[in-house]
Amino acid sequence: MLCLRGMDAAALEIRPAVPEDAAALADTSLLGFETYRSWADEAWRPPPRSLTVYSVRDRLRRPETWCVLAVEPDGGTPGHVGLTQAVDRERPHASLAGWAHLWALFVRPDWWGTGLAARLHALALETAAGRGYASMRLYTPYRAARARAFYEREGWTVASRAFAEPMLGLDLVEYRRSL
Repeated sequence: MLCLRGMDAAALEIRPAVPEDAAALADTSLLGFETYRSWADEAWRPPPRSLTVYSVRDRLRRPETWCVLAVEPDGGTPGHVGLTQAVDRERPHASLAGWAHLWALFVRPDWWGTGLAARLHALALETAAGRGYASMRLYTPYRAARARAFYEREGWTVASRAFAEPMLGLDLVEYRRSL
């Protein structure tokens, strides 16, 4: 399927993300966050760009992090996906053996419906399995119907009730799947 710019998602280059890509990944993430305004409380605001860039750069520097981004011929980055070792939500320094955490899957809105998200998602599953993980988990906003429908189509199952995430200012829900 083609995006609005006439590009085929299957033809995009996919390459590893490095800390120098943090601003591009943050910009794509923030475009995704902006779409939350359609269902979030009126007072909700996305995190500041500087904090998002810092957070992404920090994550990309960690050895347990894997992240790739899609790259257009002109250098644009329409989407990315990343995973890392899952940790206990209540005890963030306690790793969950055998579990990967899908920490990011963002596709720019003009690429929605092109198959790019499914392609990136499949790469993450393949990579997690190749790294020896048996299962994966992710968190997504409770009210993000589009994201939740995507994950459910891709075989994920709801694994928690909604819980508050103070850093994002939204209620999240956990999803899980076997590899």
